[in-house]
Amino acid sequence: MPGAGAHSISRFVDRGFRVVDRADFDSLMDAIGRATERWDWTWLSFAAMSSHLHYGHLAGQMDPDPFFRSVHTRFAVRYHRRPGRETLGPVFAGRPEIHPIREGTLAQLVAYHHRNPSEANMVRLPRDSHRTSHRFYLRLDEPPPWLDVERCLDLLGFRDTAAGRERFDQFVNEVDLSDRPWDRREAAALRKKAVRSGGENVDWARIIGVARAVARVPQGVPLTSRCPAAVEARLLVAMVATRALGQTCSAVALALGMTAGGVSNLLTRKASQSTGAYHRMVEALAIDE
Repeated sequence: MPGAGAHSISRFVDRGFRVVDRADFDSLMDAIGRATERWDWTWLSFAAMSSHLHYGHLAGQMDPDPFFRSVHTRFAVRYHRRPGRETLGPVFAGRPEIHPIREGTLAQLVAYHHRNPSEANMVRLPRDSHRTSHRFYLRLDEPPPWLDVERCLDLLGFRDTAAGRERFDQFVNEVDLSDRPWDRREAAALRKKAVRSGGENVDWARIIGVARAVARVPQGVPLTSRCPAAVEARLLVAMVATRALGQTCSAVALALGMTAGGVSNLLTRKASQSTGAYHRMVEALAIDE
């Protein structure tokens, strides 16, 4: 339906690697730019992985088929014609899959796309990858004409300011994606890994309660909030669980409603800022380090 969120996936034949370097990526970006006039869908995000492509949109009135045929054809022709390659045959495995996105989950979809390279261990953080639209959102790279960053940030609940872009970056790194409607397999894997880690033997409710008190999270503010106090409380839970209780990032992620990557990024970026609060946590919990 026009205005609905859409997640499109274009896969390469036999899951082969077709976006192998910057030249292939630039070819894809040019193909998208030339084909964008063929439809009226609103761009939200993309992730150009080696073996497949992710796109996020708001659906328009026009049929998406001419757009994708144009992109696929132009990219395939250029892929075959690159000097030293001179290959033949199909490049894409048929038409793209297009999945409707549940209302209220557009921001999670964009975060999922932007986290693809880091969760595939291609880069450390989403902002380090040039294969997604994340650096465009952060104004680290000049966005293409077809991606309206200001409008996209507004649609997702952020502002196109330095502070707004920083909050968006934090959101992408830390938001829980385990219940995303387009892939529930990761949630099952996360739960299984957390149980193996011994996470079920930890009194998470008590740890979270003490963390809220130490970080002074206002009453009624959920721990998933992006307010500084809630972020510090999540960090304290992660620090105590991993350092003092020997828990994995997966176990912490399950307790906090995050992903293992989000917990890891939180610890990497902010742990040094909360050493004093961490020791107060350990003392309040009477943990013998």
